[in-house]
Amino acid sequence: MADAKRNTWMRRVRVGGQALCLLLPLACQQQMGEQPYYRPLEPSTFFPDGRSARLLLPGTVAQGQLRDDPLLFTGKDGTRRRAVLAVSLLGFGADGPLAVATVVPALFEKMAVADYATIFPFPVTAEVLERGQQRFTIFCAVCHDSTGNGNGKIVQRGYTRPPSYITDYSRGFERRGYKVLLRDAPVGYYFEVVSKGMGAMSDYSAQVPPRDRWAIIAYIRALQFSQHAPLDRLPPKVKEEALKELEGTR
Repeated sequence: MADAKRNTWMRRVRVGGQALCLLLPLACQQQMGEQPYYRPLEPSTFFPDGRSARLLLPGTVAQGQLRDDPLLFTGKDGTRRRAVLAVSLLGFGADGPLAVATVVPALFEKMAVADYATIFPFPVTAEVLERGQQRFTIFCAVCHDSTGNGNGKIVQRGYTRPPSYITDYSRGFERRGYKVLLRDAPVGYYFEVVSKGMGAMSDYSAQVPPRDRWAIIAYIRALQFSQHAPLDRLPPKVKEEALKELEGTR
């Protein structure tokens, strides 16, 4: 009697399991995987031009894509370039072709540097410098090291050494034939390099938003000042100590 009950129970379990297996495929539909949307560049018969991708309506701007501040988003404002050109042209005078030949190369160099802004698009506060230090440590120090001298961990493992912010010349200006120390390069030039890359350095426009790029540049300026500060800009006590050290090295 007990064996019969057990066999009956086992048959019921098998039948229930088989029924469940038959019902499972009904629940495995691909409605979420087959949504009614167009993939990139997929054709469409709905629109007259046959394209599923649509152009933005005139006058519309995607959220977060408004670029209404050229200085903030490009590192250039155009005012310095026009001023340098005007002053240099006024200096030509009528001294003959020799004077012009002397002035023109210097003018080109000034124009190249003046193409970039020398001011920040917002006040550089302690909070901005702190943010810049944090972002610099995350994105830059691995190559440029924490002091900005180009001896980061990546370089120690055999990769291309970046120039020192303190002592080296700008490679971007050198490609144009001009010698400009990085500590003298305009801040707008740094913004362009971070945004578009330079040499072995890739661009960071996707990883670092514009305001954070400026914060990093402000911190780089602080690094440069900390290692190459003019004596006349030091506090009196620090200046006195520096002069004593300089006298001791003579």
